[in-house]
Amino acid sequence: MPLIEVENIHKEYEDGKTTVHALRGIDLTIDAGEFTAIAGPSGSGKTTLLNLISGLDAVSAGNITLDSVDISSASARKLSQLRLEKIGFVFQAYNLVPVLTARENVEFTMLLQGVPSGERRKRSLDMLERVGLGEYADRKPTAMSGGQQQRVAVARAIVTHPRVVLADEPTANLDSETGSRLLDLMKRLNAEEDMTFVFSTHDPMVMDYSTRLVRLHDGKVKSDERK
Repeated sequence: MPLIEVENIHKEYEDGKTTVHALRGIDLTIDAGEFTAIAGPSGSGKTTLLNLISGLDAVSAGNITLDSVDISSASARKLSQLRLEKIGFVFQAYNLVPVLTARENVEFTMLLQGVPSGERRKRSLDMLERVGLGEYADRKPTAMSGGQQQRVAVARAIVTHPRVVLADEPTANLDSETGSRLLDLMKRLNAEEDMTFVFSTHDPMVMDYSTRLVRLHDGKVKSDERK
């Protein structure tokens, strides 16, 4: 059974007296274990699609199912539970908690999940080491560069071993070497733990690493290539 099913999705926004058609009838099925990049120019609908799949935004028409849960009709409580238990996020704006250290930010979702403190600490420190930030565990986001904050956000997303990681431009603030190391880590998690990754990206390196490339244009699927 597919992990994610997107059926004839439309998304419209009102901008003053103008209706913006962000997505225009998207159909997409993603199986567990895929490593998928969604590419396209700015305004093509990449981020909107990720937000709809996660239930952070509501569809205007159509249906989305994630791990057998109907996103389109689920209650706010059910969606919150789904995001906590099944989805890892990497936001383009990082969304780190400024008063928490890097380790505490990585621990945050585990705290909400009820993971014991000793295990939270061990897993968060290990993950920070894996993204090259072990020595920055006690720093707060304001004392870190944009690229370092991005890596903390990636560590937070994958430390809980979610069913799917939704990543909005995950390499946007990273140099090519750091981006490559992060993608290598995600590839290992994808291969060893069957963790599913869906990226929105402009980055040719992310597209090259992906095993499937979906291109959007003007809110529609332009092409869908499996490698």
